[in-house]
Amino acid sequence: MMEFNNLDGFLSEKGDKLFDTSNRSMRYGDGIFETIKLVNGKLLFWEDHYERLSRGMQHLKLDTIGKEESFWKKEVEKIVVKNYFTNARIRIIVYRNSPGTYTPMGNRVGFLIEGTRFDKPIYNYSKKGTRLGLFSGDHKGMSPLNNFKTTSALLFVLAGVHKKEAGLDDVVVLNAAGRVCETVSSNIFALVNGVIITPKLSEGCLDGVMRKQIIKAIKQKQIDFEEGELTVEQLRSATEIFTTNSMTGVQGIGEFEGKSMTLSFAKELQYYLDSVLQ
Repeated sequence: MMEFNNLDGFLSEKGDKLFDTSNRSMRYGDGIFETIKLVNGKLLFWEDHYERLSRGMQHLKLDTIGKEESFWKKEVEKIVVKNYFTNARIRIIVYRNSPGTYTPMGNRVGFLIEGTRFDKPIYNYSKKGTRLGLFSGDHKGMSPLNNFKTTSALLFVLAGVHKKEAGLDDVVVLNAAGRVCETVSSNIFALVNGVIITPKLSEGCLDGVMRKQIIKAIKQKQIDFEEGELTVEQLRSATEIFTTNSMTGVQGIGEFEGKSMTLSFAKELQYYLDSVLQ
């Protein structure tokens, strides 16, 4: 079955040429993106995704006039309907569509919306947990820009290369201060001395949509919780570690640097997410 993308409001067949070499997202990483899980025809946590997209566009000083929530919802629905998507991974890429070099000549918005279908809407959890290591090469910055998903993702590519070479499922990325920030594609939480800790946003981590949902669930369950600084030493002393991502949900870490971990909180939060899908 032929599938379609949405480029600047116009549907085009997948495989068609989309950009020329002057595209700023390709040349300078001058863009942001959102990845949204479509389940049974519903965009999960849409309001949170749109809110982050809107803040990201404002941070990049892109023209947002006419680009309100209803606009983006309508543009996403174009490919959902055209491709007969029921369950899919939807990706919205927004970039500065203006000429110029490092100094752009304008702030006009361009966008590409694409989707990849999948058969089952459920989150796939590893029963034994995933294997986590440490990427100690390049570190992530701690400015507010780092709270968004930008199209300049070279740090995570390098972390991904390290992950593959080490034969791991995921690796921890550190921030400029040498503290725990996140993983290749997820936010991270650790149970340390009876308290669940996750890096605060000023540590440079992504302002994750699933992170927000899990923090809400943790607070509702009245579990001891802290958004703060998380050191590598604390992570090594943790009894449980789990990661969160909009597409993969909550993933318990079964092993960190060869040390076995418990999975009790991760499983409890997985049950919570499964109830959201029902």
